[in-house]
Amino acid sequence: MKRFDNGSVLLFILIQAAIAGVGSTATSKSDVPVGDVVSAGAEKSTAATPILSSPHQKSEFKSIAPEVALKWLQHGNTRFTKGTFRKDGVSSEDRKHLTEGQHPHSIVLSCSDSRVPPELVFDQKLGEIFAVRTAGEALDSTVIASIEYAVSHLGPQLVVVMGHTQCGAIKAAISTINGGDAGSDHLNKLVKDIQPRIDLLKRVPASVDYLTEAWVNAKGVAADLAKRSKIIDEKIKQGQLLVVPALYHIESGKVEW
Repeated sequence: MKRFDNGSVLLFILIQAAIAGVGSTATSKSDVPVGDVVSAGAEKSTAATPILSSPHQKSEFKSIAPEVALKWLQHGNTRFTKGTFRKDGVSSEDRKHLTEGQHPHSIVLSCSDSRVPPELVFDQKLGEIFAVRTAGEALDSTVIASIEYAVSHLGPQLVVVMGHTQCGAIKAAISTINGGDAGSDHLNKLVKDIQPRIDLLKRVPASVDYLTEAWVNAKGVAADLAKRSKIIDEKIKQGQLLVVPALYHIESGKVEW
């Protein structure tokens, strides 16, 4: 057997350690930011994705910039319309991580309509969207308080107010705008919240699928959030919150911004 002096043995050990280290530098699945993971053929977000981009990763939470969160929603809607969805975010391990708390990257205020679930429309997973849903995106103290809670305690810097075409609440608000009865005291309160935002449109025929009225209402709700909430207004003025209106098209599945 060939003998090695001490120097040769040390050199041999160092070479073996270096070879082993090369294999350990390969990127594993867990290194890929979950916010960018899509199924085959789906459009991949070009937005700069922080390492801590997902609530499914165990680490110290860092708030996501609203522009990045908005890109994730936009690319998610593209995947939705193409029928190519993310495969991550719903495993038992994901649920386990979320027992430690929630840190959604976005708040979405949308209609309660069963055809407009924001998690599906934006292809987002468990813990990624704080969803608040009311017919016609109508505002009351409970809705505003829910958004204030998320803004103050959960970290999202983006609020999306999403209306949609063929909205029944918008239709009811239009049909009763001159004083008609919506059917109950509760329904009357709901349409009365919507009506001031679309009042200027009552002199013209309703648009096809109530598209124009839904857009005006969504933009009005976005503005009203700041007017009716000191917390939201201060966050906006401090550059810590972005409120964006959007419109979902029932037929195409696309979200217009």
